[in-house]
Amino acid sequence: MPGTNKQMDNFLKIDTQKLYAVIGDVHGCYYEFKQMLSNVWDKYGKDTLIISVGDNIDRGDYNLKTLDLCIDLYEKGKFIEVQSNHMDKFVRWLKGNKVKISYGMQKTVNEFLTLSKNTQERYRKKIIDYYQKVPLYLIINKDTVVAHAGIKDEMIGKTGKKVKSFVLYGETTGKFTPTGLPERLDWTKKRKVTPDSPKIVYGHVVFEEPYINNKCYGIDTGCVFGNKLTAYLPDLETFEFVKAKKIYYTLNTIP
Repeated sequence: MPGTNKQMDNFLKIDTQKLYAVIGDVHGCYYEFKQMLSNVWDKYGKDTLIISVGDNIDRGDYNLKTLDLCIDLYEKGKFIEVQSNHMDKFVRWLKGNKVKISYGMQKTVNEFLTLSKNTQERYRKKIIDYYQKVPLYLIINKDTVVAHAGIKDEMIGKTGKKVKSFVLYGETTGKFTPTGLPERLDWTKKRKVTPDSPKIVYGHVVFEEPYINNKCYGIDTGCVFGNKLTAYLPDLETFEFVKAKKIYYTLNTIP
């Protein structure tokens, strides 16, 4: 897998005969993530490819540890993630860009700042180099698309600022909820499905249970909020779950 995608903001096509599992937003829930990997590989085989919808950092307690595991699995050809808003923001911060440290990012930044200066520089290069290889979204076997916050059919196979904005942030009203989060629109409701329409698997928006609508599968089930981590295996039409060990973050802790 390493080296397959060198251009930032490009999408990646994968044709594979391997079984694969798509895992929802981990958000630094390292031990639940490890348990999910173990469960999937024990049940479906060690060759099962792990695909992540992104947002593996922020809000949880083990952000750099989770990121280390993702990079290690990627380098072994067992894992690939797509670009996501939390990871994108952290990389921009690592590059020295001015960003607002909010929505749980402070936890990841604090972990990073506790490292020695030499270790910080090593991590900075490692993470930036890794993220340069992370695709904007994935098209798998022409029948499944994985995108962090989702993607509209007319955007599949395309790139650009508008596509990236939707893929990373989804569709919002411009208003905010009482907790301070952007008010989101359910883009899946307007999707016109045909027999050839691919499944779209996404995270970003938190649901208590996997949300299935018009061949779109929302699988962020709020592990970091104390609910559970979800994996979806599109070829088998089955889900796996790992219960959260605790509540790591609540919305009233914003920023």
